[in-house]
Amino acid sequence: MLPFAPFFARRTLGGLGASRHDGSAWFAGVVRALCLSVGLLAVGARAADPAVTFVGVALDAETARADEKLREYLRAKEGLKFEPRDMEYGAAIETLVSWNVAERGPLIARVTPYVYMVAEMLGANLDILGTYVGQRTQETTYASYFVMHRSFGPRADDLDGLVKFLRARAKPASFAYHNKFSTSSYLLPSLYFRRMGIFSANQANSPEQKHVFIRAEKPPQAEGSSDLVTLVRQRRYDFAAIWEGTQRKFAEDPDLRFLKLPNILPNDLLVFTAMPDRTLRERIVASLRAMQDSDINVGDFLKWQDFNAAPEARRALASLRRLTKSAPTPVPIKIRGENRAGAEVDPRVFEAARQAVQLSGTEFVLFDEDFHKQFDVLWTLRKSHDDSVVITSEYPDFKLPPQQFHISYKKGDQESLVARIEEQISNGMHRVRDIWPYDDEVPTVLRDVRFGLPVGSDVRAVKITWNDFTNNDRVVGTPFDVVVAESDFHAFRFKVDGFPKRADGIHLDFDPLSNTVHRVILVRPAPDTRLFRVGTYLLVALALLAAVLALRSAGQGAGPVRASGER
Repeated sequence: MLPFAPFFARRTLGGLGASRHDGSAWFAGVVRALCLSVGLLAVGARAADPAVTFVGVALDAETARADEKLREYLRAKEGLKFEPRDMEYGAAIETLVSWNVAERGPLIARVTPYVYMVAEMLGANLDILGTYVGQRTQETTYASYFVMHRSFGPRADDLDGLVKFLRARAKPASFAYHNKFSTSSYLLPSLYFRRMGIFSANQANSPEQKHVFIRAEKPPQAEGSSDLVTLVRQRRYDFAAIWEGTQRKFAEDPDLRFLKLPNILPNDLLVFTAMPDRTLRERIVASLRAMQDSDINVGDFLKWQDFNAAPEARRALASLRRLTKSAPTPVPIKIRGENRAGAEVDPRVFEAARQAVQLSGTEFVLFDEDFHKQFDVLWTLRKSHDDSVVITSEYPDFKLPPQQFHISYKKGDQESLVARIEEQISNGMHRVRDIWPYDDEVPTVLRDVRFGLPVGSDVRAVKITWNDFTNNDRVVGTPFDVVVAESDFHAFRFKVDGFPKRADGIHLDFDPLSNTVHRVILVRPAPDTRLFRVGTYLLVALALLAAVLALRSAGQGAGPVRASGER
């Protein structure tokens, strides 16, 4: 309680002394005093609220004004004071991931859906407070569109016609985007391109090839989706992708055509750094619930709404999560026996190895010579004894020393052999992962393995150019060593040495739309042998001690030796 609250209560009750025998009047005074004390406590608590950092992402003039009105609304409703910061996509992600609430206080951010998802994947602890209602649609979701000049593209206004047109065009069409973290202008079209077998590369299209090539670029003058429309209208680029709000602005332009992409996206999200005390969070959500249509009403922003009361937006976000959560690229394993006379392996051992790969639930799959063009891992099986087998595991692309697994099992028990091999796959083998192509500053692997990588340790990377990733048809570059710079529960980050850079010499040359990826082998750390060494030393010491005690005991048991003739 505030220091002056008891004093105020005493003064209020003291004034009732003359009528204290009047029970109802005295009780009413008590209630008034308590109410005033609680009110003062509430005022004191609000006065003590720390300044809240407010981050806005992907700003244009209308969005900036909508953010400002949201801050004014929350200040009027909750007495909050804000420290606004406007950021581009990448900087916002970094801020959300690295934000320390205990040191820097609470943070609220208005972010696009993919910025939120990336920050969450990299370890940010965020609560979604709300999403906004679109002014024109009255919806909490929106669509994305391809935009192209009337002189470009198929005659039919459908996506299938566009894909056929891009395939038939020898010169790759140019696709413009403004940021790799834009949900509508980059993420959604990239997911569609991948599904349709469309890649960005400086290669001509031909009828016999399986994939379609385009040329994706980020024009330096493109800061938002409206800039992309301008570039397409000027025929400086063949097509681009934009969100529904921009599409409406140019819908009546006779020189432009629009093709709607199939997936629905949630509107921008209002997120809050999670805190143990949820009081501030609940106050903000209550204010969003009370918001009227006239409280924002700027550009596409009509008002903000509690996210829990927006089922369409929740479903759209869940669908987007599923679309972007891709499994690791399959890694085919070829299994063979040792190539020497008398080294035949029981066919049941081969069958157990194949079953173990299929049951492991990892990126490893069985190599099928009638389907796969190449394998990534080579297993050589060698019989050691009747109840043991040795598996030599090689990774030819990375040119690493092979791993060896000595596996003992109960003779004649194939189930136990399958289980032992599967255990080695899950807990013993090195793992193969692609570099996450959206970060062009730090080479990053999104972690999904049980083991960590020691900072400063070496792993090996290689460039892969896909001809067809479905059947593992690829061209492999020369492997090179990279160093682990950071390692946590969410990601492995590596030093940039060895990875290719763009012409500016600063940014890494990673392209999610490209058919080129960089792959690393996550070398499983060797188990700490210090405990085993200590145990070995203890065993040796105990053995020596036992020998000394045995000799001493034997000497004492013999007794004194008597001289000849002594009685």
